[in-house]
Amino acid sequence: MLRMRKSRAITLTAAVGALAFAATATPAYAAASPSSLCGSGYSVIDSKNVSSSPSATSYLLWNGSSNCVVTIRATAGGATLMHAKVRVEGGSWKVDEGNYTSYAGPVRVAAGGKCVMWGGGINEASYTSGWEHCG
Repeated sequence: MLRMRKSRAITLTAAVGALAFAATATPAYAAASPSSLCGSGYSVIDSKNVSSSPSATSYLLWNGSSNCVVTIRATAGGATLMHAKVRVEGGSWKVDEGNYTSYAGPVRVAAGGKCVMWGGGINEASYTSGWEHCG
């Protein structure tokens, strides 16, 4: 009988330990969606994988009058240099650059009837489009 109690105690201790671990474990990373970062009404019209290690993608979105750009990491990590940028024809670059753990941006420009250049990057990897998505 003592053996049975000891076995139950070990099982109970293991179960409590597992529950405590599950309660403190870090939840899985869920990358933010480009649309949720840019706001209501924006839809992705272009994207470019800017790096495979760490994996990051820049997205160009449009809402009917404005463009928005975000660069999003596929997996969270320590803060690292990231940027998102957009430029409308006849204007200057709008850039968000800094040390981020998951995304850079959003950056927005009113672009109705004009072409844009856009891009983003992480660490040394970077992408910049030509003039495109006109109109």
